[in-house]
Amino acid sequence: MTEPEPLSTAQEALWFIHHIVPDSAAYNIAYALRLRGELDEAVLSQAARAIGARHELLHSLFAATDRGPRRIVGSPDLFRLRSVEVEPADDLPGLVRAEVARPFDLSRTGPARLTLFRRGPAESVLVLVAHHISTDFISEATILRELLDGYATLLAGREPEWEPVTGTYADFVAAERELLESPRAAELAEFWRATCAGAPVSLDLPVDRPRTGAQRLVGASHVFHLPPDVVKALVPAARACGVMPLKYLFGMFQALLHRYSGQPDFLIGCVADTRPRTARQAIGPFVNSIPVRAQPGSDATFRSMVVEANARIAQGMAHVDYPFALLTRALDRSPDPGGQPLLQVMVSLMSINPAEPLLALAAGEDGFEIDYAGLRVSGFEVPQQEGQFDLTLELTRSAASVRGVLKYDTDLFDQGTIERLGRHFVALIRAAIADPDQPVSAFSLVDPDERARLLAFSNLS
Repeated sequence: MTEPEPLSTAQEALWFIHHIVPDSAAYNIAYALRLRGELDEAVLSQAARAIGARHELLHSLFAATDRGPRRIVGSPDLFRLRSVEVEPADDLPGLVRAEVARPFDLSRTGPARLTLFRRGPAESVLVLVAHHISTDFISEATILRELLDGYATLLAGREPEWEPVTGTYADFVAAERELLESPRAAELAEFWRATCAGAPVSLDLPVDRPRTGAQRLVGASHVFHLPPDVVKALVPAARACGVMPLKYLFGMFQALLHRYSGQPDFLIGCVADTRPRTARQAIGPFVNSIPVRAQPGSDATFRSMVVEANARIAQGMAHVDYPFALLTRALDRSPDPGGQPLLQVMVSLMSINPAEPLLALAAGEDGFEIDYAGLRVSGFEVPQQEGQFDLTLELTRSAASVRGVLKYDTDLFDQGTIERLGRHFVALIRAAIADPDQPVSAFSLVDPDERARLLAFSNLS
């Protein structure tokens, strides 16, 4: 093994969370693919070994040392293909969910695993699971793309010719440390202090159960798709507000949270990609979170909230280099004794590039599949990364669809509550498209079906 390497600020935060709740799978990132066709498992295993040797983070260990947590490069054999035979009567989705939910022992077995569930000679599900300390979603797509490319090349009797990895995550860690020791760090911290000055400590959404202590990092998901008529109207509606479609939806979600909480001032987080342009083909947790403040007045309209959200995200992105993990210290806020984090609600926005076929599978379009090395490849949905925050909205937009996932803390919310919130989100978008200049306060949180039930109940009483 080599000399222990320092971690990025984000990795250190993830390490401490893992140390506190080692049995949690909340920070396991998974990407599952259904493979149909004749698969040569030996060749796929050979490609997996080559991928493990190619990416250092996949065969690293994360351990405590006298200088704090460090990364130790281990044997490339830490990352290899494991094959599981599945009987026709077996619950394949349940097996995949169990694999994703299995926690990592970062100091002994490494941060990533690759499993092939085989059901007969012509159907398999390939599951890549990695702790967030080693990858992000884009990195996992890169790994699987290279794996399938390598498989196709090896199957043809040639050695893989992958593009060289440049700008490794170790380079990113070194650049971050250099930034934090420079005068620029103080400027960034001052920007965030000014941005968040006077903001409420919490976003008080109506919950089904009160917060009783530290987060247990347990949760669930509700998946929904924007209806076709809303998707069709999204681009012109966003253009009329001078913003991109996903930023438009971000502003809509802020408007909904404003109505749910009644707060005229609150913070939510937006996940940002921090991958340097020089980091070609590199893998790692190249993400940061930026706080986005909403301060809607009593006369706020859908248009004004969208425009303001877009401006605040742009300002935050200009200062995204300051690690989110250091914000509590920069804002002079001590951690909440009950375990409540600086941000309780997070939003992740992803626009699918048609040139990235594996990412296109993440849009969740029914029947969508691609051909790869004689295999028909389609997405295999699996719940993951649940319970990290009170509430997380993930939006994935392709040319034909917008897929949403609401992830929530099951200690706070019931499934029905979140499903209702999802319906309200769609209804609010429709209302904003119909009249962008109507006040947000005019939007009714009671839909026609709910109103009919309430009236019926009132008449019975």
